[in-house]
Amino acid sequence: MFSTNAAPGARRGFTLIELLVVIAIIAILAAILFPVFAQAREKARAISCLSNVKQAGTAFYMYVQDYDETTPSLGQPDPEPNEWWQLIYPYVKNVQLFFCPDRNPSDGGYTSCPWGTYGCTLSPSTRLTGYGYNWGPIQRRGGGILGPQQADPQRPGKHFIPGISLAAMVSPAQLFAFGDTYDTPRETFDMTFLLCTFTGRSNSALRHSGGHFNTVFADGHAKAVYFKAGYMSGNAENGEFARPRDTSMVSYYCADPNAIIDGNPDDPGDSAEGDQIPVPAMQCNQIGAYLDANYPPCQNGSTSQCTMPD
Repeated sequence: MFSTNAAPGARRGFTLIELLVVIAIIAILAAILFPVFAQAREKARAISCLSNVKQAGTAFYMYVQDYDETTPSLGQPDPEPNEWWQLIYPYVKNVQLFFCPDRNPSDGGYTSCPWGTYGCTLSPSTRLTGYGYNWGPIQRRGGGILGPQQADPQRPGKHFIPGISLAAMVSPAQLFAFGDTYDTPRETFDMTFLLCTFTGRSNSALRHSGGHFNTVFADGHAKAVYFKAGYMSGNAENGEFARPRDTSMVSYYCADPNAIIDGNPDDPGDSAEGDQIPVPAMQCNQIGAYLDANYPPCQNGSTSQCTMPD
């Protein structure tokens, strides 16, 4: 009689059903774990980015202390470009601090260095920094840690944006210095330049963890701030803008929240009619409420004067 049992010591292979079950289990585990790994990598990049802005914020504060308690100006004393990060670079001597791990190295499509000779010396690639300087809430109107753009009396036909003094800051702990940006190549943090090369169509597509921008404040502390994006007519870059979700934090763009942010600045960099952004002159601490009232959530796929869905 033949035995159906394998001989002692014989090797038995897997059946097809067993192999399919194992493969199915592996596929299920991969489907569960891969998104977790991706989220962990994104969180690590966001933490690295926050560390960068924190160190850059310390360098910024050191610069201000060394230069008569005045923030870095743009456009003087040398011809542009002289970006804010170039001015505080001597305090860190590590250009990698100014690159956000989550900003696409080719953002903007440059084939040559957009910063000029000095910038290319620091970074021979065309990679843009990840962070923008707080010029103020709207275009070149000022109000942030820079004054409004103005003609340069020492250089006819040229213009500059002056820094401000620490004494002009009502609350440095509630004043943005710089933060994540998609602006190209100005590298600003103001709301109507902020999304220059942004290609997303939802708030969750913004830089970190579903809509957070890493920011550093004028007193040197750093934190992630929840933002939302929207569509704006006029000459907002890319036809879009981004603002803090917390309405009260819109005033963090201004050194003095009670200051009037002029809706038609004397700006040689724009048209004779001013910047054409449809936000009138008003106190900085009223801009958030104005945006709430005039830029509701987009409906039915609208891309006109509204805020993007989550």
